[in-house]
Amino acid sequence: MKHTIHESKIKTVQLPGRLHKMIVKPENMGTKRMCFGIADFPAQAHAPAHVHKKEEEIIYILTGSGKMFFDGKSEPIKPGTCIFIPPKVVHSINNTSKQVMKLVYVFSPPVVQGSYDKK
Repeated sequence: MKHTIHESKIKTVQLPGRLHKMIVKPENMGTKRMCFGIADFPAQAHAPAHVHKKEEEIIYILTGSGKMFFDGKSEPIKPGTCIFIPPKVVHSINNTSKQVMKLVYVFSPPVVQGSYDKK
């Protein structure tokens, strides 16, 4: 079993408002209860509202700033902000900065990349 992987080996996927790389997932690392990745939101980008039916998500903001919306209510986010999103909470992200917002995320259980963009 493989224990390491480099980001450069992962294909970037264009999702609404962001570029997405799911680095660790069941298909490439054999995970059963989680997946991990990174996303880049261009300056002034918006990821539309969506919901995860059964998955919990943790997001950590590395660069950029903006607003995170939870069931329509916004909270400010900036580098160092850690976000927990329980299942069934409608959420979206606005990058209001003039730079790329880079974040890392973890889902548990694993999610199919992009399947949650349909609300």
